[in-house]
Amino acid sequence: MSLRPQPSRIGGGVRIVGTVLIALHLFMSAWLVIQFEGQYTEGRPSPTKVKALVAIDNEQTLIDVKMENSTRFLVYMLVRDYDEPKNSTQPEPSSSEPSDDTPATTESNDDDIDWLKNGRKATLVSLVLLCLSECLVLAGIPFKATLRAVLFAGVVACFLVVMPTTYVLDLAGGDDGDEEDDDDGEDTIADETFVAQTEQGSMAHEKTSVEPSLLWTGIRFEMMFSGYDLGLVEPENYSSVRNEIPEANDTDSQSFVKFESYLDLKYGKNLPSMFLIPLLWFFFPSRPRDSKDVEKLHLEQE
Repeated sequence: MSLRPQPSRIGGGVRIVGTVLIALHLFMSAWLVIQFEGQYTEGRPSPTKVKALVAIDNEQTLIDVKMENSTRFLVYMLVRDYDEPKNSTQPEPSSSEPSDDTPATTESNDDDIDWLKNGRKATLVSLVLLCLSECLVLAGIPFKATLRAVLFAGVVACFLVVMPTTYVLDLAGGDDGDEEDDDDGEDTIADETFVAQTEQGSMAHEKTSVEPSLLWTGIRFEMMFSGYDLGLVEPENYSSVRNEIPEANDTDSQSFVKFESYLDLKYGKNLPSMFLIPLLWFFFPSRPRDSKDVEKLHLEQE
């Protein structure tokens, strides 16, 4: 006796209803859960901690941010005062013009391409096509096994690959197909975790690192940002701090700030339910197109 039952209309109906219910369950659940935790390990704002929890579903991105030991961070933000001297900006009018234009172009590109929104649309389309394919299988279309496999692989790819990738691209603001843009995107991820960097050029001797690693249920990004905050330096010492790293005994060395963090990008808890769909295919098989195939199936099972 075979564990797989014979094809029937009732089994086909159960298979379609089960597929639709699983698709609705996935549609209504959280697709990605992002956990972020960072801490100022050196400098005046240490040991301030920043924790954030982000949940992404089919249409919303919910964010919850908490800050621990925030008193030193608030004092740090009140004390720092960055004011670029006018003499340093006037001699370079030609270099300032392209620098002002490039952020505008990147912002316009980011507005044109909403990566996370496109990822949501692709995932929804894959779920709808998977449900429609079960109806077509019940109608007896050819190449139904291939169609099922391709569409199910598309659903798995959307949840496990497309959604995390689009979130990282949306967070980083990077563009496809350019290695330099990818490097800039990684720096942007780390820079966004450094809350105190509010003015362009306010940090000297910056160091940024992003190290990805795999988890059982997602991806982890370990990030670090460090540098000398010119907002804690006297304006007449800006050029000297930018040219050389202050020595340990120098008062300007107290402007050093270091922020370490990690970002865990995990899949939603309900996503494994999509792997129940192949079980429906096995326990509720579809009817072959020709009656000869049905007779062969009976003979093989006997």
